[in-house]
Amino acid sequence: MSAQWSEEQIRMLIDERKNGNEQYHRTPNHNKRNFWEDIANEINRVNNTNYFTGKDYNKKFLALIQAYYTAKAYKEGTKKKRSLVGEQYYNEFFTEFWKESGKQRFNRANVTLPNTPSRSQLSKIPRPNVASSSANTLGFGTTSKIP
Repeated sequence: MSAQWSEEQIRMLIDERKNGNEQYHRTPNHNKRNFWEDIANEINRVNNTNYFTGKDYNKKFLALIQAYYTAKAYKEGTKKKRSLVGEQYYNEFFTEFWKESGKQRFNRANVTLPNTPSRSQLSKIPRPNVASSSANTLGFGTTSKIP
C-alpha cells in the first residue's frame, strides 16, 4: 500500500488499542476483526480518509509492537539492530499495554518522563462497560496470540 501513515493516525491507533485493551481480550477471536474495523472506521472518520482497513490497522499495530521489541533488545544490548520507530514509541510501549491485564510490565502510565509529553487521549469509540466479565464464560475456545 502506497498511502503514508500520519502521526495522528498512529497516535489514534495506539490510543484506541490501549483504551480498548480489556474489550480486546474479552472479544472472541472470530470477532476481533470487528474490533479492528471499529478502530479503522473511527480513525478514517476523524481523518476524513478511507484507505486503511481494520486489517491494515491490525498489521500496523503489530509492526509497532515488533519495532518496540527491536528497540528493547537494542537497549538491552542483546541485538545490534536499531528501530527508530520503536525508539520513538519505546516509553509508551514499555508498559506492554496490549497484553492481557496482569501480564503487563510495571505500569509507568502515571509516571512523567522527562521530555516525553503525555499525548494519550481517551477513546472515541463507544465501548460497553462490562465489569469483570469474560468473553469466554463457557470455558472453551482458544486464547489469541494476536495483540
